[in-house]
Amino acid sequence: MIKAIIWKELLQYRRDGRVMSVLLITLALGFAAAVNGWSTVETLQRERQSAVQSDRDTWDNQGKKNPHTAAHFSRYAFQPTSNLAVFDPGLKDFMGSAIWLEAHYRDPATLRAVEDAVEIQRFARLTPAWILQVFAPLLAILLAFAGIAAERERGTLRQVMSSGVSPQHLFVGKAIAALCIIALLAPSVIAAVALAANTQDEMGLPGAGLRLAGIVLAYAIYIGAFTFAAIGISARVAKSKTALVILVGFWAASVVFIPRLATDVGSTLSPAPEATDFEARLSSESSSPFWGSSEAAQQRRADIETEVLAQYGVDNIADLPINYDGYLLQESEEFANGVFDRMYDELWGAYEDQADIVRLFSLVSPTLALSNISSALAGSDMQAHRHFADSAELFRRDFVRILNEEMIENGGEDGYGYMSDNDFWQQNPDFDYQPPTAGDVLSNVWADILILLAWAFLAYQLASRSVRFSFKQEAMA
Repeated sequence: MIKAIIWKELLQYRRDGRVMSVLLITLALGFAAAVNGWSTVETLQRERQSAVQSDRDTWDNQGKKNPHTAAHFSRYAFQPTSNLAVFDPGLKDFMGSAIWLEAHYRDPATLRAVEDAVEIQRFARLTPAWILQVFAPLLAILLAFAGIAAERERGTLRQVMSSGVSPQHLFVGKAIAALCIIALLAPSVIAAVALAANTQDEMGLPGAGLRLAGIVLAYAIYIGAFTFAAIGISARVAKSKTALVILVGFWAASVVFIPRLATDVGSTLSPAPEATDFEARLSSESSSPFWGSSEAAQQRRADIETEVLAQYGVDNIADLPINYDGYLLQESEEFANGVFDRMYDELWGAYEDQADIVRLFSLVSPTLALSNISSALAGSDMQAHRHFADSAELFRRDFVRILNEEMIENGGEDGYGYMSDNDFWQQNPDFDYQPPTAGDVLSNVWADILILLAWAFLAYQLASRSVRFSFKQEAMA
């Protein structure tokens, strides 16, 4: 019986030119998005590889220089791009892709692609993820909004009931038929995956197969939720036009307006500091309390001098077997690192509070929950960027320490006059980024997963109960 319902629905869909037109348009957009995503990722990876090599060559051949001067000359950490960004680039264009690893300061990421984008690209980007998040639910609504209501309007629902079809069979048959049509979008998704597979995965995401399976499953649940909801509303209202108006209104609110509203509310309730103010405060609080002329700063330096003299058992700096200038520089780094940890924890905390506020809005917009899951698994969400930034900072600290230790151990009485050459620069390590595991990523989006599953469950219950209700109403008529 279910099979007969499915074939009957598919035949109707094939004859409906509007449905096929929307399907073909969405499919074309999906293919265009896949090619655009692949081209963007390929370009980013080529540019990064060129930048990494140029940075290394410049560092290795900088000639004779004081190690601490070289620490200010410094190097860059360039964030690699995951091949899954072909499908969902997430927040990557907004978060920056390069961090300058200089001494005494923790720089934020720069080179944000969105700064060069036109206004429409700031609102929406043509990516496979965006196409599925926005147009797949609309297609599900167009397929299912008349599923039960139209049967009632045509007077065929009673005929269906008299033939022995149960409410559950009718619901399942119509849902499967609608999902089969939506599944025709799969070629564009497959194209995105195929292009991603042929793109070098610079980031080397751990558990890439698990991540991809999670993305596919999340989108299937999301589309299923909208399909069930459409059938449920169709069974509850008297006319199919009424169902269409309700469902399109819900789509516009949950897919288009609420995500934008949630972002605005989150940034209002938990504002992050202005970039210029944050950078000025960071520079002041990490430098002045150590190098300044205040009594506290002078006392801090005097205490360090007393400690190092006692450590080496000498009475004055000139008798130290190390380069004291380099030692003091490293002490200032240790002091500044504590300031950086505190201030960046506050900054990340503000962003996380914003994300939590946005997550609350996913209770009325499954699109927000799906977007969080999708970008997290693709390695392109805020947490992925924070992991990269924190990893780059740990490397910066070790890198600057190596340079200071070169000056401490070999500088002797030369102070800032001590010079290292290319032989030393060429021994310095490269930044080797290791992204988080799939398990770590899933632990960050467990709430979004539960919310998305709850949406699907409630939509299923709505559809199942509404179809039974419709049968009872028809039997009583």
